[in-house]
Amino acid sequence: MNDLQKYDGLFDVIQPWGGEVPPGYRVDFLGTMTDLRFEALWGNDPAKAAGGYLETATPFIGDSPDGNAEFWFESADWVLAATDARESFVMVTLGACFGYQAAGSYRALQFFNAMPCKLVAIDPIPENIAMTKQHFRDNGINPDDHWLITAAISDTNDPVFFPIGVPGTGIQNCVSTNAAGAREAYVRELIDKGGAEEALRNLLVANSTGITKDLLPGHDFQAEIKLVSAITLRDILGPFDRVDYLEADIQQSEIVVFPPFIELLKKKVRRIHLGTHGQHVHWALHHMFEANGWEIVFSYEPDSTHGSALGTFKTNDGVLTVRNPDL
Repeated sequence: MNDLQKYDGLFDVIQPWGGEVPPGYRVDFLGTMTDLRFEALWGNDPAKAAGGYLETATPFIGDSPDGNAEFWFESADWVLAATDARESFVMVTLGACFGYQAAGSYRALQFFNAMPCKLVAIDPIPENIAMTKQHFRDNGINPDDHWLITAAISDTNDPVFFPIGVPGTGIQNCVSTNAAGAREAYVRELIDKGGAEEALRNLLVANSTGITKDLLPGHDFQAEIKLVSAITLRDILGPFDRVDYLEADIQQSEIVVFPPFIELLKKKVRRIHLGTHGQHVHWALHHMFEANGWEIVFSYEPDSTHGSALGTFKTNDGVLTVRNPDL
């Protein structure tokens, strides 16, 4: 576990992308183009990206200003999953946002081990799915050849209350908005405001509570609590004999989504990369995978500073990569 020295030269065979960047876009080392309008809510103003010639660099894990540890681990898993694949490649991304992880996996596959592939992107926010379609097209991927599904990911198929809004931020989950305590709070809020009749109409006509929630204080990220369809890992994995790479960044919902299906994952999935949220969640999942015979490749808890053979680095989300020795 965490033998980063083993992967020190992982990107050495890659000639980092260089070329003309269209105005309003950024580009990574594999040449993946990203429309900065997708990230405008985080302050990435597309009007300030004039475009022009650019030479990129491969990911760097250390603590210099150019270091980005989480991106290094994501990129490493794109490459490792691509090189492990045989005959065909299936990649699933949960909490797809605008599809960056899917596109990165696709680009790595084309570079290292080109073969037929299927990308599966799940996100409950319609605008995110629309952005994923554009992101695919911007990077030479026909979205009609892949599965883009507008739904929340949960442990059952019961509809969930989910904050819909602020597309491109990737900060929503159904842990805080769908729990029993949250539902009780909605009831109390609506009754106290005398809005029960209006809420009933909203719910039955538009699957909406009419309640808004500020998802990140200080940013005015307002989202509306709506009732949305939910699918499970069983639904997603069912059509496939094998999934080469499953990536998830679902803002602590990972502790709800993964444990009920650990046996199915062991039968079907070769590699999993989780962005984990909260140290308790990180270690609960780490120990669950370990107890079920998975190889722990990378495990770094969130909101921490870590030393390694490749340098000191910080994590915001945790990093948990596991590999299935049975596949």
